[in-house]
Amino acid sequence: MGVLVATTRRQTGVTLAEMLIVVAVVAVAASLAIPKADPQAAFAADAAAGEIARALRFAQREAIRTGTYQQVSVDPATQVLRVYQPATSGSTTTAHPVDKRDYQISFAANAMPRATIVSAVFKYEGGPTTNFASFGPDGAPSYVDTSKLSQLWTLLSGTKDVDPLKEDGLITIRYGNIERVVRVAPVTGRVTL
Repeated sequence: MGVLVATTRRQTGVTLAEMLIVVAVVAVAASLAIPKADPQAAFAADAAAGEIARALRFAQREAIRTGTYQQVSVDPATQVLRVYQPATSGSTTTAHPVDKRDYQISFAANAMPRATIVSAVFKYEGGPTTNFASFGPDGAPSYVDTSKLSQLWTLLSGTKDVDPLKEDGLITIRYGNIERVVRVAPVTGRVTL
């Protein structure tokens, strides 16, 4: 007669509890590894870059309209953008076309809470690298040094004996983790985002 031997087979696999633990660990790791997407950050970065582009375009049009040099200073240290007319005895801030106050934007104030100016670089031929865009009476981006008497006549007469922009002028702003770059073309002064 034969002996019955009971064989036990063990089922391989995972339990529901083990699977839930693995899913929870993967979810936590994914939330830490993938940066949170802020849908408003892109719109806010675009708005801040658009404000800078409007200031540059206004200064260019104002230079053509008045026949004088106009400059847009973008200072990362103070987080201030300012549109003004350079002069030998200082500068005169240009009035904003809408509210008629000095055209100045503070990115550190409540108007642009998290937008920051990262850098502003304008390289002029034969001139320095600056943090401002300078537009001549013809609307072209060109550097004029008001401290030099030879260029003072240029400032007053509107002649083209100045240093033109050598390459694209770049203003970089950041809103949260999103950056935007505003460009000024060297010959035409065209402003693009």
